[in-house]
Amino acid sequence: MKRPLLIIGTLIFMLFACTHDGIAPKSTGTPGGGTGGNTGGTGGSTGGGTGTPPSDIVCFQTDVLPLFQTYCASAGCHDAATQREELVLTSYANIMRGIRSKNPNGSKYYTVIQEGSMPPRNKPQLSTAQVATIGKWINQGALNNTCAVTTCDTTKTTYNNGISLLFATYCNGCHGIAPGSGNVVLSDYASAKSAGTTMKANFLNAINFTSANAAMNMPQSGKLSDCQVTQITKWINSGCPQ
Repeated sequence: MKRPLLIIGTLIFMLFACTHDGIAPKSTGTPGGGTGGNTGGTGGSTGGGTGTPPSDIVCFQTDVLPLFQTYCASAGCHDAATQREELVLTSYANIMRGIRSKNPNGSKYYTVIQEGSMPPRNKPQLSTAQVATIGKWINQGALNNTCAVTTCDTTKTTYNNGISLLFATYCNGCHGIAPGSGNVVLSDYASAKSAGTTMKANFLNAINFTSANAAMNMPQSGKLSDCQVTQITKWINSGCPQ
């Protein structure tokens, strides 16, 4: 009897665990200029003199970090609490352990995302455009930069124009596949509208970080900018238009 029970227990663990191909980089040095060193400097707000037009610069803090935090560092995987494979992919220093500046194909964290083994195949996946954003950031030098000019627009308050992009960037790592965390799915309009209308008060409290239970605040990576909160608030208060 012990052997069948052991097999059943193993299958249950595999079903619920956040598993995928190992992504921890081999200890062969410090890809991308060290564990947290700024490759080529922080780059400032214009990309660090890479020669890239300002309008085409991918900024780590605003364009890349949210993707790692949402899709790779969701609860149960590479977040601070779980640290699966001893990885916490919530900061530039830690992410750079698996990134090689200007070498996407030599960047372990990029290749496993591109191959679809991170996030796990049963979890929400990054879109082609999101993967391309990370690749472009690496090709531009993998700088720890922040865009000086915000791309947020408080007039973009319909699901197809502004809101779905916010959800894809900050929320769909947890709310991208049914049933979704807390039974909330935001990756399609019908499901997002249902959440925005039937859970209006909770939704607004969550994005404003005023929930009675702090664990209900979203996104987990930290509060959205005031502009982004305004976008979603307008969308919800206007009936969640498509």
